[in-house]
Amino acid sequence: MATIFFGGCTPTADHPEESKKLAEYIKGKYGVDPIGCCRVNHPKLTEKDTAIVVCNNCANIITESGKADHIDFVWEIIDNDPDFPFPDYHGEKMTIQDCWMAVGKDNVHNAIRSLLKKMNIDVVELAENRNETKYCGMKLASPCMESDAKLAPKRYVQEGAHMFQPIPSEERPAHFKKYCEQFTTDKVVCYCRSCRGGLLMGGKQAKHVLELLFPKD
Repeated sequence: MATIFFGGCTPTADHPEESKKLAEYIKGKYGVDPIGCCRVNHPKLTEKDTAIVVCNNCANIITESGKADHIDFVWEIIDNDPDFPFPDYHGEKMTIQDCWMAVGKDNVHNAIRSLLKKMNIDVVELAENRNETKYCGMKLASPCMESDAKLAPKRYVQEGAHMFQPIPSEERPAHFKKYCEQFTTDKVVCYCRSCRGGLLMGGKQAKHVLELLFPKD
């Protein structure tokens, strides 16, 4: 029985300092280092192992192609840690953008909102939130990746093929700008790289929850 930490390729690439702090935190609690890409390393999981993940896509791939006994999101782990040093954002209003890749994961939706509350953020909800969201930014504006379709076919093919609506690159700025017109706050919190990419292209101050939990010194 082992605990294996998938730090997420995209969060690590986009937020290296914050990901390093997260890795140090997870190592302090579980004594494990990030193992690397889930696409390559998910076969190392056994039916007795626990997978710790950051990325929604990692969770979907491990759920369908891995053999983990349990999957824990880092958001749940931090939320359940009474000693975590939460930064204080002094009641600032921020909108929460849920991710289509996390539809069906109420544990993620609840943990993210709990974390924002503990950071003293005044959360603004969208009409299409939690399991009603149809948004995943750049991911759904592109064709489904072949590896995603192979490793998580239920999520991305059998149930979700219709969600992929490729948009020509030159049309994406206008598409995401129009999407972002619904927001009433400058800052929008997300927990997905693809979501963040679309929000940034639409002109919002998109903040990945990692940036909020582990602010740069």
